[in-house]
Amino acid sequence: MLQVFRQSLGQVTRALIMLTLGAAAFHYVVLLASSAFLSAAPRGVLENAPEFFTQPPEAIEAFLGGTVDFFSPAGWVASAMTHPITLAILTGAALSVAAGAVAAEVERGTVDLVLVRPVGRARFLLGKAAATVAAVTVAQAGALAGVLVATLTVERMDEVTLSELWRPFLGSWLLFVALGMVALLISARSSLRSRAIGLTVAAIVVWYFLNFIALLIDEVSGARYASPFHYFRAADFLAGKPIAADAAALAGLAGVALATGLWWFSRRDLTR
Repeated sequence: MLQVFRQSLGQVTRALIMLTLGAAAFHYVVLLASSAFLSAAPRGVLENAPEFFTQPPEAIEAFLGGTVDFFSPAGWVASAMTHPITLAILTGAALSVAAGAVAAEVERGTVDLVLVRPVGRARFLLGKAAATVAAVTVAQAGALAGVLVATLTVERMDEVTLSELWRPFLGSWLLFVALGMVALLISARSSLRSRAIGLTVAAIVVWYFLNFIALLIDEVSGARYASPFHYFRAADFLAGKPIAADAAALAGLAGVALATGLWWFSRRDLTR
């Protein structure tokens, strides 16, 4: 299992480094841009600010996963964490190992050579799962590093403390670990890496837009509970609202996806 873990991370090291640096840079750039808004609020400019920024349209709030406050440091952190570019970067980290975990080995015809060693199917897949968790963790660490640098260099960002940041970053970590386990499940049932990536990306896009539409249209608001993205609301987590139920839902999705992947992989025919 440890050998599978090391090999899996070794295969994606360069991509993971780029994704981690990208996560750090993007979070920092977003928070750096906040200085123009955050410096205006103490001077009383808030009353004369355009309505677009004081009361953003519902579509903008839905696009960023919930309520948006452009005149508070926490609001900018939440916006950076739920921005589609951030979601794309972290999804890339989650899929870097998971999407090709089994499908790529079957496609290349090397899965038999791997499993003929004293590894076993369960240990093989668990090694891939551990590598997926590690990849997500490294990318999340990069994002957190970007935020922490901003708290030291950007005006008013020091109002956001590490004791507040752990909650949204835990929620984000759980979300992308869950998506990684879903990717691992799909890969365990696929024989082509491209098909595994395509099906996983399709599922993630559908979940994202399901949450977006549910936030935008009140009549279908209940549909948001079917999307993993509903259970990560950075603004609420930063505000100190309870996260236990959301964390349990994401951890449950990850556990169910991994368990189902192990069950399927142990029974599938690896010749096709």
